[in-house]
Amino acid sequence: MPEIVPDIDVEVGTSPELMKLLIPVQRAGSAEEVAATVFFLASKVPPASAGTSSTSTAAGPQRSPAPSSPAHWPRREKSMTSKHIIAGLTDEHLELRDVVRQFVNDRVVPTASEREARDEYPDDLIPELAKLGMFGITVGEEYGGSDVDYVSYGLIFEELARGWMGLASLVYTTSSGGYLIGAFGTDEQKQRFLPDMVAGKRMSGIALTEPSTGSDLKRIKLTARRDGDNYVLNGTKVFITHARHANPLVTLVKTDPTIEPAHRGGISLMLVEQGTPGLSFGTDFKKLGHRGLELCEVIFDNAVVPASNLLGGEEGKGFYQMMDALDRGRIYMAAASTGMARAALEHAIAYSKQRETFGKPIAEHQAIQMKLADMATKVEASRLLYINAALNTEANGRASAESGMAKVFAAESGIEVAYDALRIHGGYGYVNEFPLERYLRDSLLMPIGEGTNEMLRMIVAKELLNGS
Repeated sequence: MPEIVPDIDVEVGTSPELMKLLIPVQRAGSAEEVAATVFFLASKVPPASAGTSSTSTAAGPQRSPAPSSPAHWPRREKSMTSKHIIAGLTDEHLELRDVVRQFVNDRVVPTASEREARDEYPDDLIPELAKLGMFGITVGEEYGGSDVDYVSYGLIFEELARGWMGLASLVYTTSSGGYLIGAFGTDEQKQRFLPDMVAGKRMSGIALTEPSTGSDLKRIKLTARRDGDNYVLNGTKVFITHARHANPLVTLVKTDPTIEPAHRGGISLMLVEQGTPGLSFGTDFKKLGHRGLELCEVIFDNAVVPASNLLGGEEGKGFYQMMDALDRGRIYMAAASTGMARAALEHAIAYSKQRETFGKPIAEHQAIQMKLADMATKVEASRLLYINAALNTEANGRASAESGMAKVFAAESGIEVAYDALRIHGGYGYVNEFPLERYLRDSLLMPIGEGTNEMLRMIVAKELLNGS
C-alpha cells in the first residue's frame, strides 16, 4: 500500500527565537492543543531541503553518505557539543526507514495476522532481523552493532509496529538488554553477551514487575544474597515479556535489604542466563494483544547466579541504570503507538475510498472526512513528539519529561485512532478478516507498559515544576 501519511520534515536553525517554538509543544495539555501546536511549529520553520542532511559547517550544509549498511546508520555521539536541535530527518534517517519499511511490507505484513492469531513466536524471522541489524541498534560497533541515534531508534520501531507489534516487542526487549549491557556492563560482560545478541544467537529481556510491585520499583522483594562467588536469588517476577527466550534476562534485584530507601544503593541488576539452577517459569498469561511473545511468571528459588553476572560488577547501581533504560523505552512505546495508529489510518483511508453508501464512497461524506483529519493529526503529532524526545535525549543524555509526554500522547492517541478506524470499517472492523481489531487490542497495552501514563504525567509535572 502506498504511504498515506507523509513525514513532516522541518528544520530549526540555531536561532534562540526559533528554538522557543518548541516550548509550547511541551506545555500543551489536550490532544487538540498538542496537535495544533505541532502544526503551528511546522508552519513556522522552513522545510529541510530535499536530499540533504541536517549537518552543517562553516562552509555550509554538508551532504552525508547514504547508509549502505548498519555500520553507516546514524549513531549516538559520545558527547553532544551543541544544544541546538534539528526537527527533521536526514538522508540517512530516510534511507534507514525505507529499508525497514520494505522488510515489514515484504516479510511481516503478509503473515502478521495469522501469526498473531496462533500466538506464534517468530523465530524464523530472527535471522533476517539480525542480518538487517535490528539487534545491534543499541550496541557499539566494536561488538558488531550500529549504535544508532534515537531518531533512528524511533523510526525503526514505528515501522516494525506498523507491521506487527509482537515483532517490535521482540526487537525492543533484546535491544534493551543490549543497551543496559553496553552502557553499564563490564568489559567481560560486553564481550560475552553482545556479539551473540547482535547476531541473533541470544535474545534478551528485562524483568522488573513483581506480584505486589509495579510502578513503585523501589519496593521490589526479589533478593540477591552474596554467597562467595555467587548470588542466591529468591522471589518472583510477573508479567515478564520474552522471559523464556531471554538469555540473559536482565533482572532487578535487592542486594542490600537494609538500605532505605532501597533505590539509593540497595538495588542492582543481574544478568540471569537460561539454565540457571533454581530458575523456573510459572504461568504463561493469555493476553488480549501483543501476542507472539510469552508473558510469564519467573520464579527464583535459591537460584544461583555467578557474581560475574552482576551488571557492571558493582552493587547498588541497578535502579538508576534501569531508569536510564526506561526513558529510552518510552521513545519506543511512543514510536510503536505511532506505527500502529498509522497502519490503522492507512487502512481507514483505503477502505473509505472503496466502501460506498448512498451512491458514493464514504470518503466523500463529511463525517468520515472529519474523522480522517483528526486521526491524521494525531498520528503526525505523535511522531513529532517522539522525534522531539529522541533529539532531546541525544542532546542531554536523558529527557524524562519529553519522553514521558511523547509516550502519554502517542499511547492515548493510538487507541483513539485505532478505534475510529475500526468504526469507519463498521462491521468489517469488528471481525478478524481485517487487522483493525488487532491494532486496537495491541494499542490498549501502550498506556500501561514502560510506566503507566498516570505515573508519567506525574513525572512530567515534576520536571516542569522543578525547572520553573
